[in-house]
Amino acid sequence: MMRVSAFCWLLGLAACSSEAVAPSNSGGGAGAAGNAVGGSTNSAGSAPIAGKAGSSAVTGGGAAGAGPATTGSAGSVPVGGAAGATGTAGTSGRSGTSGGTGTSGTAGAAGSSDSGATAGTSGASSLLGIAAAFDGFRFECPCVDANHFGPDKPENCDNPPAADRQTQTKKLAGDASVIYEVKLHVRGDAEPNTYVKGKLDPNKRFYVGGETSTPGYTAYMLTVADPQQVYFFNYNPSTSHIHFLLDYEVTIPMRGGTTLTFEVNGGKSVPDGHGVSNRDKLVVPGIPPAPDPFNGQLVQFDVVSVQPRQ
Repeated sequence: MMRVSAFCWLLGLAACSSEAVAPSNSGGGAGAAGNAVGGSTNSAGSAPIAGKAGSSAVTGGGAAGAGPATTGSAGSVPVGGAAGATGTAGTSGRSGTSGGTGTSGTAGAAGSSDSGATAGTSGASSLLGIAAAFDGFRFECPCVDANHFGPDKPENCDNPPAADRQTQTKKLAGDASVIYEVKLHVRGDAEPNTYVKGKLDPNKRFYVGGETSTPGYTAYMLTVADPQQVYFFNYNPSTSHIHFLLDYEVTIPMRGGTTLTFEVNGGKSVPDGHGVSNRDKLVVPGIPPAPDPFNGQLVQFDVVSVQPRQ
């Protein structure tokens, strides 16, 4: 082999290089042979042929390309490099799988469920809106004298005639084919009254149905046209010159579009021009004139929720 190599050196390396390098489809091994022959002698070496070996196998091609790069400035590194580039394409194939994580974009659907929750909130607001006509409505029965507070004042005070007998009508909006459960927060300070022929809501001063049984004391009442029923808000087992606070929630069924009639001393009550005074200075928390006491009696109704009956 030594004589052949010397002879090849005389005739020129170009012809012998093609004999000495036998590209093999085994990949990187043939590429290494090309590196030894072409790169060590010729600045332009015949490593391009060895580069073919690199192209037959993506893994081996990268190793073959690395040989010529160190020796021949014009070696076949580009071919081997091309094989390496294919390997890079394989890597970008992996980033394609990370595109699969793009399926977390379906989490965007969860976002739409957030907007669904917002829609649900907005739906609840629109239901509250159908009771807007009486949300915050209140009875006021003030004393005629401006300051009827303190133990030195009489237990009763005079009321203006317009306060001693009141009738206020309101309407529930909504769908007439639907009965709504309307929850009210009842707050106030009032004198007692007794009611019969109906039903007391346990642990509250709320009485459903019936009528006033002590006509001379003030009655606070609501009549719902549909489903037809009367409600009283200041029940006590007995009457006397006392004042107490009201603070409870009740749910009343009302058909969409029905009429509500709020009354002071309606039904069998007998307006007499005066009522038990708030001389004990009771304060109703959370509603005006708190933190000051009201000079007389008041009952306020705030709508807590409205739901179609199931």
